[in-house]
Amino acid sequence: MVERRVWVGFDVGADELAACAKCDEGLPIAEALLPATIEGVISFLDGCGQPEHVTIGLEAGSTGIHLTRKLRDHGYRVHVFDTRQASKFLAIRANKTDPNDASGLSDLVRLGMGVVSEVTVKGIECQLLRSKLMLRQKLIQHRMAGEGAIRSAFRLNGGKLDKCYSATSLRRNVLAEINNIREREGFDLSDDIVPVLDICEATRRHLEKIDRALMHMAKDHPICSRFLTIPGVGPITALSFYSSVEDPARFKRNGDVGAYLGLVPRLKQSGTSSVRWGISKMGNSMTRTHLVSAAAAMMRQKGEVGPLRAWADNLRERSNYRRVTTALARKLAVVMLSMWKSGQSFKFSTNIISEPKSEAEGPITKPAA
Repeated sequence: MVERRVWVGFDVGADELAACAKCDEGLPIAEALLPATIEGVISFLDGCGQPEHVTIGLEAGSTGIHLTRKLRDHGYRVHVFDTRQASKFLAIRANKTDPNDASGLSDLVRLGMGVVSEVTVKGIECQLLRSKLMLRQKLIQHRMAGEGAIRSAFRLNGGKLDKCYSATSLRRNVLAEINNIREREGFDLSDDIVPVLDICEATRRHLEKIDRALMHMAKDHPICSRFLTIPGVGPITALSFYSSVEDPARFKRNGDVGAYLGLVPRLKQSGTSSVRWGISKMGNSMTRTHLVSAAAAMMRQKGEVGPLRAWADNLRERSNYRRVTTALARKLAVVMLSMWKSGQSFKFSTNIISEPKSEAEGPITKPAA
């Protein structure tokens, strides 16, 4: 006797999740609201059959990723779907509720695998590295907001904050400008500015500590250290790209990494009309930003021009700086993946691997009006 297959959908929230189990015919077997813990989920799945006959689907998310690892350790097949694409499938239902989403996810894992993109669950090493990079990004945004508030307060009172390259120079410049305004305008901004300065200074010092740790980590890493041989690529970009890809064998063609990171143009085709828009911006936005920053750094470098910069300068004759920088960022991703697969370091004097023309020249096509 062949045991029935069960298709389970989980709509995972911060504190609880909605669960729906269906048979091959799409009829509900069990539905429940459970605490978002592995113990509560396992107790629900015990009534659905043996792990080898149960297939689970859920949307990507911080809680869902942690739950996915635990379920796979228990022998369950778990498919994690891209949130943006899964939401379009779930929008078929008139009412959006957690039980309806769980029911939709059970239908998605039963019918839609291969249609909706799945998310690769990263290993613990890459996940911890991504968390550190994300924390750094949030701290930078926090620092920029605080220092922007200080600059705004100075401008309103006829002052100006000079560029600051360290926590020490930040405090020195801010206190000096407070004294200047006090002597010139006759009032003191210390009560408003100094508390914000303390926060910004502490944030800068912590960021400097994180950057030093990441720099040593990249230099000591066997793969990221090779990425550092590329002009313009620093420790942050190297670690970000490594942790985003994790397994280079996922990409049969090196050029596919550009689409994975959202650095290829969107195509809108209907009948005889075919228009290329801006880049898709799919994938991880943080890694995409790091690659674009590395490309911009390469464009600013002076001295001997390497093959990557020469390729970008050639495109610059036909397009503007922003589109060329984006195209160079995609080229960087392709070259880094090629180096990863081949185990070689960057060779400054050799030609780089060519991409298909449609991908290499896509971003410089003007979007439709």
